Amino acid sequence: MNAKGEATAIKHYSMGRLSFERTTVMPDNRTVYIGDDGGYTMMFMYIADQAKDLSAGTLYAAKWIQTDAKDGGAANLKWIKLGHAADKEIKELAQSLTFSDIFETSSVPADGFTPVRTSSSGGKTEYLKVRPGMEKAAAFLESRRYGAIKGATSEFNKMEAVEYNKTDNKVYMAMSYIEKGMLQGNTDPVDDIHVDKISAGGVYELSLTKGQKDSESHQIDSNYVAGSIDGLVMGEDLAAADENGNTANVDKIANPDNIVYSGSMRTLFIAEDSSMHSNNFAWAYNIDTKKLSRIVSVPGGGEATGLQLQQNLHGYTYLMVSSQNPGHVGYLQLPQLTGR
Repeated sequence: MNAKGEATAIKHYSMGRLSFERTTVMPDNRTVYIGDDGGYTMMFMYIADQAKDLSAGTLYAAKWIQTDAKDGGAANLKWIKLGHAADKEIKELAQSLTFSDIFETSSVPADGFTPVRTSSSGGKTEYLKVRPGMEKAAAFLESRRYGAIKGATSEFNKMEAVEYNKTDNKVYMAMSYIEKGMLQGNTDPVDDIHVDKISAGGVYELSLTKGQKDSESHQIDSNYVAGSIDGLVMGEDLAAADENGNTANVDKIANPDNIVYSGSMRTLFIAEDSSMHSNNFAWAYNIDTKKLSRIVSVPGGGEATGLQLQQNLHGYTYLMVSSQNPGHVGYLQLPQLTGR
């Protein structure tokens, strides 16, 4: 952006091909965490070669190594290097290659073919083999499929916004629906994630460390690599709808979408995009006291969205919340909220 506020959008081909949700850049201005929206998606991390320049770097995908199934689950994370590239070379590959140039396919299990299930295939199992010399093209033009072939976990469901807590060196990640590929008892080709179902979703906490190595024991060139992931604040499904039509507990979050974090307030703000609450809400979650407070209710049928946090503006902090697509007839009347 120049002094006049003019900016030019740039497509960063070297950051992979996925359903980009909100991305968050770490304080080194090199390490990037990316939300990948959809069913059977992946957790990606991108590390740029140079600070404040995302035109070339290394793309990684996470392997979920489960340690717990309750409350959204918990796992250690191992990062699989997919490849290194610059925007220019991947753009050229994108303009010249087709899917069949990159992969051989089989309709049934066959020697040399890897079974993978990703959002890119509509959640159906494919049998793929990377053609010789096509590893880089596969990594950056078919990042999920190549990641699955390399052993990364492709079972995440409705991964949304990503946010960073600088003081505690944590990343927060919204998972709008904890179901489908994330559940126990699936027939997925690998089935890394097997947690209890929470259709109301939740927010996860990733703990970052330095000195980590990738799946091939090579040092990862970043001090902001997630080593573990745990459920932080979860929704709760109801066995049957209540008198107001809610199918999730109204005193807990449902289908989190936007999240922003205030370091000075030690508070994570969460906005919903849900059909499980008759009214969508915005919440404040204090990460020290673990207190969850409902702070906004939007009109029936409207999504709570567009969270923006402006801290210390002339001595005040402002949280902006939007409501889009209202129009549902009738709404839940909340009790008066005090002390929140």
